[in-house]
Amino acid sequence: MIPNQLNTFITVVRQGNFSAAARQLGVSSAAVSKSIAQLEKILELRLFHRTTHSLTLTENGHELYKRTGHLVEQLEAQIERSTDKQKRPHGRLKVNLPDSFGRMVVLPLLPAFLEKYPDIELDLKFDDRIGDLVKEGADVGIGIMLNQDSRLIAREFYRLQPVLVASREYIDRHGMPSTPEELVAHNCIAYRSSTTGRKKTWNFRVGGELTQITPQGNLIVNNLSAAMKAVEMGVGIAAVGIGPARACIEQGCFRRILQEFEPDPIQVMIYYSSRHYLPAKTRLFIDYLLQHAQDESNEDLDRMLHKL
Repeated sequence: MIPNQLNTFITVVRQGNFSAAARQLGVSSAAVSKSIAQLEKILELRLFHRTTHSLTLTENGHELYKRTGHLVEQLEAQIERSTDKQKRPHGRLKVNLPDSFGRMVVLPLLPAFLEKYPDIELDLKFDDRIGDLVKEGADVGIGIMLNQDSRLIAREFYRLQPVLVASREYIDRHGMPSTPEELVAHNCIAYRSSTTGRKKTWNFRVGGELTQITPQGNLIVNNLSAAMKAVEMGVGIAAVGIGPARACIEQGCFRRILQEFEPDPIQVMIYYSSRHYLPAKTRLFIDYLLQHAQDESNEDLDRMLHKL
């Protein structure tokens, strides 16, 4: 006989603590604690080491999860799959997105998706910090790198071409750098990572080798939209993706700098649970994004620049 409390135990393991599991299950933390205590009594096993600030599995708890977690997951997936066949895709879909990239590249793709699937509710979180997709309860994550987790599948979604840009007014006042080394004489707008707190380096391809430079200047931002706005105001030079900057380059308000030294495109990935059967809403969303994403290919960019 399968104990009723087993699902609570598995949810606690996945969420990492009683409070998060309670939110996932829609019950109180006290109810979760009581359910775990009952399961330990039934099995006559101690499943967790509990302290004021931490919750970790005992050896017996780890063994129980190893033997049962995937079975419950497969059962849930099979039930969801059977249910999906009988009704239109619906429900909330939680998606974690990088802030500026999400708003500038992904968000414009979504109105058509919502119109096609009106019963799916997209719950979007815009944050440049690298989060734990599983612990946060997100269905889909998009980013350059998320936690390396065997429970996640990563698929290439987008190739982001980094470029340096400055306003025409800035270039008229300070000149156009011809090599990466000449950037030391310019005001470079740095981007501070929300995850590490450090300034991100700028990469260049010099003589076939990758060279890194730490941008130096009197402005640091933690949002690429703010960096682009600062460029627009003539503050200095910033590293951005060509996609968000494309319109400004086409209109002539931005100049593309050191194009011959640009690094290879950065792969942006879609992350999702490694469950055997994805819910229809998740599968449809992923397939839609992969179908409609527009890579920042060098060939397209060259054609665009020749029009200037």
